[in-house]
Amino acid sequence: MSEQGESKETQKRSNLLGKTIGQYELQQEIGRGGMATVYSARQISMNRTVAIKVLPRHFLHDPGFLERFEREVDVVSKLEHPHILPIYDYGETDGVPYIAMRYLGGGSMADLIRRGPPALEDMVQPLRQIGSALDYAHQRGIIHRDLKPGNIMLDEGGNAYLSDFGIARVMGSDLTGSAIIGTPAYMSPEQAHGAPIDARSDIYSLGIVLFELIAGREPYRAETPMGLLLMHINEPIPAVRQFRENVPEAVQVVVERATAKNPDQRYASASEMAEAFSAAVRGEHVTPLPMDPVSRGPASGVLTSARTIPAPSDADHQETLMPNEPLFGDVVTSTSEAPTRSRSPLIPILGLVLVLIVLGGGAVIAFSGGVPGLATTPVPTPFRGADTETANHYTLSIPTRWQFRDESDITRLTHTWRADDDSVFVVVTLIEDGDPTVESFNSRYVDESDTLIDEVTAEDGTLRRSYRIRDDASLADGQVDQFFYQGQGELTVVEMYTADSVAGNNTTITTLQLILDSLRLS
Repeated sequence: MSEQGESKETQKRSNLLGKTIGQYELQQEIGRGGMATVYSARQISMNRTVAIKVLPRHFLHDPGFLERFEREVDVVSKLEHPHILPIYDYGETDGVPYIAMRYLGGGSMADLIRRGPPALEDMVQPLRQIGSALDYAHQRGIIHRDLKPGNIMLDEGGNAYLSDFGIARVMGSDLTGSAIIGTPAYMSPEQAHGAPIDARSDIYSLGIVLFELIAGREPYRAETPMGLLLMHINEPIPAVRQFRENVPEAVQVVVERATAKNPDQRYASASEMAEAFSAAVRGEHVTPLPMDPVSRGPASGVLTSARTIPAPSDADHQETLMPNEPLFGDVVTSTSEAPTRSRSPLIPILGLVLVLIVLGGGAVIAFSGGVPGLATTPVPTPFRGADTETANHYTLSIPTRWQFRDESDITRLTHTWRADDDSVFVVVTLIEDGDPTVESFNSRYVDESDTLIDEVTAEDGTLRRSYRIRDDASLADGQVDQFFYQGQGELTVVEMYTADSVAGNNTTITTLQLILDSLRLS
């Protein structure tokens, strides 16, 4: 929305003071974000004070929004837990969508942090309350997705309540297509990755909230939301003790485990995290972060494609914003031979692309991730719309309707999968004979006209090279990425190609990342 449009929308919301929406008489503005304004209001029918969250009118320009809005909020309104802020009512009046909630006089946890970090002992009870609320929702298949201090409310006695459960999804999912909703400063690596998430994503966000409560600031700071996301994916969590003196080492351990890059290494539940923090504050020993079975190190390093991103459970399908099958739209398998480059049967990924639409405190994100390491973990469940493909030396998940070609010869094994329009495809090549090295591979298969635009080597030695493709007779202009896995006497190369026409499509990016993440080498 333009600045002028935002100004008009802000003025409209300001003009609501003193007006009546439904049975609620708006009295005072108590909070504002880019996507909503919160008022205290008098519920006329019961003569009580409530909080009213008013959404922008332009949401209603989207056909069917109100129906989806009511359906989603209805699910959240059925959550009955002592520490989930209850929703009293929701609807639309004169073009204004609104949500009526319980009014709390203690402000938000963000307000608390602005007044100065609380004592560690004072954090124990609120963390237990929020942990209990999260576990209750997770057991019912609902993920918060936008956990942050501004969404944790306090009453006059300092008790904590989770608010906006699922509201980020309601406000963003259906308006932006297949994407992930959240706030970059608190988003888990897998959520920023655009991959399916489960309850452990909320636990990561709660760990970031705990870090901020202790340190008085967020762990990562960057000039752009994109920069924040990259830091969550790539940068180890800073030591909280460098921002606040006399923090017990056990508290640092709790923060590190809650914010592990690998979801498998986090606490199994939010309550388990809260109890570990309580024990740490009491000076007791807490279980440290387990070693990563892939990298042989703690999970504070780079999130790579070798690590398994958890597949959504049946209960999570409602909350996971992934495209409906099949991926890449209604793909029709072609029966004709797909074109190949005369110089190479190899082909490959796209560079880092971030599709970002800031929604107030939240953001919609999808993008390609880091450099993979050699995978040794079990094969994950195929993502939606995909099948598991198996060869002698690898398994990976590929969209069901992509065309398969076996382009092997006596010196190499090469398998290719393509979308029907050849705008995207993936190739896996195994070289065992001759000279199975990266240099030999590129000297044979990379054209001199291809421009090297990026080269990154991961800590485990895995190399990724990205090339720009232009003026090729068989391919549209686009990008090729190569991922090299050097074995004993063999070289496995995964290549991915995306035409420029689809490089900004977040569904394309998400699917390619899921393919790369699913790769397992024998």
